[in-house]
Amino acid sequence: MTLYRFIGLVLLLMVPFFALWYALGALPAAPALWLTQAVLPWALPGVVQSVAIEGHQLLVLTQFGETGETVVPLQQADYQLAFPLNTRILSYSIPFYAALHFSSRIDGSLERFARGLLVLWVLMFIGTVSVTLKNLMLGLGGDLLWKTTTTPLPSADAIALLFQFSTLIVPTVAPVLLWAWSVRDSPHWRALLLGQGAESDARSR
Repeated sequence: MTLYRFIGLVLLLMVPFFALWYALGALPAAPALWLTQAVLPWALPGVVQSVAIEGHQLLVLTQFGETGETVVPLQQADYQLAFPLNTRILSYSIPFYAALHFSSRIDGSLERFARGLLVLWVLMFIGTVSVTLKNLMLGLGGDLLWKTTTTPLPSADAIALLFQFSTLIVPTVAPVLLWAWSVRDSPHWRALLLGQGAESDARSR
């Protein structure tokens, strides 16, 4: 397979994989979301009351509410503060990775794909936590967030950096790196990745 054929097949497979990913809502990211659902209320008990999954949204319900425009403890509030997270901003790495992986036609494809998917779920868990911390920091105010929890939290700058890294870089770069790792022991793909595939193909003609 030449590089051009591979790219064409990737683009072709993206259509059904992304359609399936969109139709399934939050299900492709479910393991990462379930872990977030369990960890956040445990790690931030004074801030997070519970975490719910609704469609493709992750809804973080806090221990705070608002009265007028003032953030107050939930018992004193007119309504509860909750922060939604669109899981698709993180989980689109899955159909992208699937298109790259299954276009490669390598041995042990399903096993390799499962290992890569596990890594993506771990990265998505880190991403959901990072986005949630950013939402809490902006929605509640940094002082309230740090004063309310006894769990050590990153600085505001670190949270902002983690948020950008998790939403802008990881979903696009991680699938490519995982695909490259999965085909590293294939002589054909190693040659192709090193830029030798086009020369070999030309010589074979």
